[in-house]
Amino acid sequence: MIQEKGENLPKFLIDKGNISGNRGKICGGDAAHIVRVLRLGAGDAVTVCDGEGTDYEAEIVKADSDCVQIQIRRSYFCETEPKIAVTLFQGLPKAAKMEYIIQKCTELGIAEIVPVTTRRTVVKIEDAKAEKKKLDRWNKIAFEAVKQCGRGKVPKVLPVADICDICREISHFDLIILANEAEREQSLRGVLRSFSDVSKVGIIIGPEGGFDPDEVTQMQSCGAVSVTLGKRILRTETAGHTVLTAVLYEFGELE
Repeated sequence: MIQEKGENLPKFLIDKGNISGNRGKICGGDAAHIVRVLRLGAGDAVTVCDGEGTDYEAEIVKADSDCVQIQIRRSYFCETEPKIAVTLFQGLPKAAKMEYIIQKCTELGIAEIVPVTTRRTVVKIEDAKAEKKKLDRWNKIAFEAVKQCGRGKVPKVLPVADICDICREISHFDLIILANEAEREQSLRGVLRSFSDVSKVGIIIGPEGGFDPDEVTQMQSCGAVSVTLGKRILRTETAGHTVLTAVLYEFGELE
């Protein structure tokens, strides 16, 4: 049974597949850290998180530097996850920028990240094999960022989409924000303050060259809300987590 959170213990993120019943294991670098750095052993307590929103208070049964065996005492909901699920639709930038975006948005609390190809996208993914390689890399970055920031869920980096894919998804959101440097009337602040209750929000950010005007019109016609981010033009690697921070702040997730 999931209970309320207990005492503050060293916390480790593990794959849910490493938990079976009331037993589990912590392997790899974290096991070495437990044994060699923290100097923990049999009988000591730790917290593990399954990456899906549940924390487990556990006792070490056996401690080796390659794998630590644990017995689970109890489980409880992780308190570090936002109540609002935010998806970032990110126009594909150059590789290092995409990795930065994933890392920072994961730290802030993003639920999903969808890489998007547009007319002005410079980066091209040649085939399914190349896409899988990138997705594996991006999801690994999200996993490592969760370990660093203590979140309870690992956000998913989903397969590459296009503008038509975004338009098909818009109706599934309570609000979907389109950052548009050509927008002159609607501010991000004004739009956010016109909504009092949302549970699922989308953010659309263009690539380095921005969106083609026809793409903006297409997304607006499907329900995306075009907003300005102010008088200064933000880089694509800055815009996403800027809007995410504003959304989380406005709906009380940074308290």
